[in-house]
Amino acid sequence: MKKKAIIVIIIVLALLISGLLSVKPIKSNMAEKWLNEGIMLYDSGRYENAAMAFEKAINLKKNNIEAILNLSKTQLNMQLNAEALQNAEKAILLNPQLAEAFSVCGEVNIKLGQYAEAIGFFNKAIELDTSIAEAYYYRGVAKANLGELEASLADYKKAQLLDATNKKYLESGLIVRTRLNDYSGIIKDYNKLIELDPSNTEAFYQRGFFKYSLDDFEGAIADFDNALKLDNKMGKAYYYRGLSSAKNGKLEDAAYYFNESAKVDYKAHESFFNAGLAYLRLKKTNDARKALENCIKADNKGPKTTDAHINLGALELMNSNFEKAIQIYSALLKTNNKNTDALFNRAFAYSSIKKTGEAISDLDKCIGLGRNTPDVYYLRGVQYISRSDFKTGCADIKQAAEGGHQEAKNMVGTYCKNF
Repeated sequence: MKKKAIIVIIIVLALLISGLLSVKPIKSNMAEKWLNEGIMLYDSGRYENAAMAFEKAINLKKNNIEAILNLSKTQLNMQLNAEALQNAEKAILLNPQLAEAFSVCGEVNIKLGQYAEAIGFFNKAIELDTSIAEAYYYRGVAKANLGELEASLADYKKAQLLDATNKKYLESGLIVRTRLNDYSGIIKDYNKLIELDPSNTEAFYQRGFFKYSLDDFEGAIADFDNALKLDNKMGKAYYYRGLSSAKNGKLEDAAYYFNESAKVDYKAHESFFNAGLAYLRLKKTNDARKALENCIKADNKGPKTTDAHINLGALELMNSNFEKAIQIYSALLKTNNKNTDALFNRAFAYSSIKKTGEAISDLDKCIGLGRNTPDVYYLRGVQYISRSDFKTGCADIKQAAEGGHQEAKNMVGTYCKNF
């Protein structure tokens, strides 16, 4: 037995020495195995494990171009930019016609903010292979960063033609179209995006927003409704649904959706304010009052608080609640004593309860703050005339008439002939 074993060993050694028996096919098969393993790991997003597999493939087969290229792509996804670039350049040295390697170089340069250099690499990649959608896409990214928006959009379109199912290409094109204010183009691209992904809530919302911007309120309402079916907590969809309804004259709907927007705390102060305006137009006094008071609470002395106070006071004026209106405007003027709307409206309220001195004081302040409008002069003139000061009053009435105030023109002939 020993003699037989020794003879076998001697034969194997002789074959190895003569080159008739080789370990290279075994190594080659193992390299292929690790390459395939790496590709599988890469596709599943396990980049660290994929990198190790590709490195093993390269160790077994030094100039394994496919493994080197895939390693560079993996390192790119691992944010190892220098290593990715080094391996992509190595792949190019081994095969100068390898388009994907030039594309990797371009992506690295984008990450480094070197957009002009990136475009050069993508140009070469596309020159070698016009079927690489990613090369067109990333060249579009580089051009967009250089402000070449039209050229960027053209590249995104080419990427879409090569791969119509990739939402990334559409979404990037939408960003560029937004910068170009190409609203009709945006809507067309959202049509495609929704076709690819009918459950994309944001796409429905965004398409609705741009339809709203183009005054297509019915179309906007339909899209906001679809967004809300998919997400009934989407505050911005409620809010713009309310705005679309208001623009479309559907005030009951508008008030409802503004209230829903406020419930999910999306722009609560503006939602309450707009609900209040809708109720005012519907002459629903109590609902308007409640909404405007809620706006004041929600805004906490912000910019909408002022508008809410003005409209809340106007609501009381409409209902002849003059003392209440004075109270509301006085509260506002404590924090903003230069608000001429509040001063003028309070003056009107004072005038209505025959407090002419207070009315004149507020109107003087209006004029002093630069509100030299016919309505101010007319109302102040009326106060003076009601106190039998025709000379002063008629001076104001004539100034209002010169500014086009029709009632002032009528008064000139009635009260101010001799002044």
